[in-house]
Amino acid sequence: MEEAVIIDAVGLPWARSKGGMFRNVRAENLSAALINEILERHPEVNPDEVEDVIWGCVNQTKEQGFKLPVLFH
Repeated sequence: MEEAVIIDAVGLPWARSKGGMFRNVRAENLSAALINEILERHPEVNPDEVEDVIWGCVNQTKEQGFKLPVLFH
């Protein structure tokens, strides 16, 4: 990688938690929607040139939250 570039940032509300409207939607599907939104906002970005995406989550739950202790063991 020659350089790192931040082109945008988007987020989702806490709609996945407990009784939220996205509670039955997998995180991967929500993530794909966010990436597609960023690419639509920035047509100058060629998706074939994107090598890495750095992703964060403030509050993992269910299977994702369960795997965190394993990652740091």
